[in-house]
Amino acid sequence: MRIAINKNEKIFKHSGFWTNPWEDYCTKNNIDFKFVDCYQPDVIERLREFDCLLWHFGQYVYEDMLVARYILNTASGMGLKVFPDFNTAWHFDDKIAETYLLQSVRAPIPVSKMFYTYSDCKNWIENTNVEFPIVAKLRCGSGSHNVKLLRSKSNVKKYAKKMFSGGIKASPSLIFKASSNYRSSKDWETMKKRIKRIPEFLRTLNGAKKFPKEKQYVFFQEFIPNDGYDIKVVVIGDKLSYFCRKIRKGDFRASGGADFYYDNSLITENIIRSAFEISDNLKFQCMGYDYVVDKDTNQGLIVEMSYGFSHTAILGAGGYFDRNGKWNEKPLNVPDEIIKNILKNK
Repeated sequence: MRIAINKNEKIFKHSGFWTNPWEDYCTKNNIDFKFVDCYQPDVIERLREFDCLLWHFGQYVYEDMLVARYILNTASGMGLKVFPDFNTAWHFDDKIAETYLLQSVRAPIPVSKMFYTYSDCKNWIENTNVEFPIVAKLRCGSGSHNVKLLRSKSNVKKYAKKMFSGGIKASPSLIFKASSNYRSSKDWETMKKRIKRIPEFLRTLNGAKKFPKEKQYVFFQEFIPNDGYDIKVVVIGDKLSYFCRKIRKGDFRASGGADFYYDNSLITENIIRSAFEISDNLKFQCMGYDYVVDKDTNQGLIVEMSYGFSHTAILGAGGYFDRNGKWNEKPLNVPDEIIKNILKNK
């Protein structure tokens, strides 16, 4: 099998992308691969030389979101194995699409409400016994950017009016990112590492500014009372691993803070069962689920999902659970596992 790995660092470069780990795995295992620039006009002809296309595309890269799925799906139609495939990626970076999809398989998720006219939203808030606070999200974005906690009917109306008029910028906030990093840094060494990554965040920010404002919809999610953490649970094939994230001081959000820790006892039977069932039913190659655990019921509820995540944070768990809930003391290297599964199923 000959593998094509998309690479164009003129478009975007990020240390968290899986391009380099894929290169390392192929090199170490003598797998025939080549970097291909999928932004070239003759890309479809170039792909005829290959059996597989790997492309870790990102939600803040405008060019990726514009064409990556079109090219991947076209390559799949040509007979190539691709990652991510259609089932894994069509809903990527769209929380509304994710919600509809999770509802279709009765996944454990918070109660969610989507409205596409201001009048429908206003009617709901005025004539329904809404329990506050509720969470408002844009359909796109990551790292807790543009996720708000609304505590009253007047807050909901004000937010809805903005979304059904001028809209809200989807690009991440430099002020929020800086504040988040400061609040979640445990020591000066952690802070120094984050300072070194400022240029990378600025590149991300510049790319995100290319996207238009989000408007003409609202997406609300039930607030889940929890004990100050959420869990990123990753399923790939028959393996499941995770990392936990502490909620920032004085905040309700954990994603994007990078305050990771590991506690196997938090990965309950209902989380393992539901994560594997969803990935099986929806035919995902690889999926990261954000679980919030209700402190009253101890049930894990999925608030978001994404095929892409920090694979180095998953390595930090030092192992993985199998489908029977047995812990295996071998770190789960997700980029490597993706290639292994593609080769196994060729």
